[in-house]
Amino acid sequence: MASVELEPAVSSSPPSSRGGVARAIFASLLRTISLILTIMLAVTVGVWSSRFMIARGSPLSTDTYGPWQQWRSIGRESADPYTKAHIVTTGKLRISADSAGIFEARTDSQGARLHSSCNYIVEGANMRGLWWSLAVFDARGNLISNDADRYEFTADTIAPSPNGSFVVTLGRDARPGNWLPTSGAGRLVLVLTVLDPATGLSSEERAERNRHLPVITREGCS
Repeated sequence: MASVELEPAVSSSPPSSRGGVARAIFASLLRTISLILTIMLAVTVGVWSSRFMIARGSPLSTDTYGPWQQWRSIGRESADPYTKAHIVTTGKLRISADSAGIFEARTDSQGARLHSSCNYIVEGANMRGLWWSLAVFDARGNLISNDADRYEFTADTIAPSPNGSFVVTLGRDARPGNWLPTSGAGRLVLVLTVLDPATGLSSEERAERNRHLPVITREGCS
């Protein structure tokens, strides 16, 4: 009986060809993963930056004067989308920028974050007959509860200096004079509101007002 010799099967693709296919697949996977990661990073950065611009503003929507920040188009029909979104998210009814200057400070004049563990002196120039108010809030925008029931000073309630300037102190412990208590609120936000006169202000008068906003000096922390 004749014997039949079986030859081993030979692959139709050489090893080098199979290696090239594997490398191509691996490279394709890397490109896909890189694309996905890039898209995820772009979306994350976009969402974060949008939220930051809505909450804190940017040069596109706000003006800065030392430690004070002003949303320049707040309350106006022509307000940009970030300003409108800021009003919606805060849930606060703000006076139009056409009728008042509303300025917020989260740092002192040296750039350090305002905090209730520190004492501050706020020195303001004579507002020259303009009505104004100065109030302190916590980081969430709430008035700070205190036994003295003292939350703000205005042009009517402040005890000014003879030349019309004023000094307000911030701190946890009671002080004589124009003192605003901060209790244990943590991070603080100062809000200065300056109403325009009935006749309004010219651009030059607004610029002059904004150049003389109060100076915020930290005394010490505990």
